[in-house]
Amino acid sequence: MVVKDEGMHITVKNKDIFPVEVWELLQALHSVGFFEESMLIGSWVMPLYQEVFGINYTLRTLDIDFAVKFIHPGRDRKVDIEKLIIDLGYIPVIMQSGIRRFTRENFTIEFVIHRKGGRYDDVVSVRRWNITASPLPFVDLLLSFPFIADFGDFEVRAPIPEAYFVHKMIMSQRRRGEGKKDKDLEQCSIIARKIDPDRLKAVFETLKISKKTQKVIRASCEAIDFPPQKLGL
Repeated sequence: MVVKDEGMHITVKNKDIFPVEVWELLQALHSVGFFEESMLIGSWVMPLYQEVFGINYTLRTLDIDFAVKFIHPGRDRKVDIEKLIIDLGYIPVIMQSGIRRFTRENFTIEFVIHRKGGRYDDVVSVRRWNITASPLPFVDLLLSFPFIADFGDFEVRAPIPEAYFVHKMIMSQRRRGEGKKDKDLEQCSIIARKIDPDRLKAVFETLKISKKTQKVIRASCEAIDFPPQKLGL
């Protein structure tokens, strides 16, 4: 049962959409204020979309991804999220790039942050949370269009489906592995069936994209048989 409030603050009655491990992690992050500006992204938004928006998708990943909003050091209190995650039983793993991921029983946690134009850093240190994040383009698109899933004792911020759709339509063509690209496009094709035209227009109109990116989006549209005209292309 889902009760939609005014705006995009949505009460979710079903507490069985996440496994215990994910549930505990989301609760812990909420408890330290992480979801006040940052959000859950990646495939684990799909159970939320199914419950809230009726978008049916069979989840086939154990990767748990979060988008972090950059905040200048010293502007707010610091929280040691690395310790919080380790206390939940995860083990930190430092990748060759310098990114710290966290693993537990095949679950993998990773953070991403918006990559500013012209910068190609492999890793960004987020001192406020004591974590590292992978800089990716267009993450600000996700952060700019959130909804709040309210489970009663905690809340989770996530991107609305239309923002996630546009982001995946762009990023899928940048994937190096065909498997990940195919998964991104599969999610896009499923979201497209339930997409809200007005919200999609509002999301796409905020984008300032190059002709190269327009070409990328057209390629994704062709791959999932989605009319590019619906995106204003």
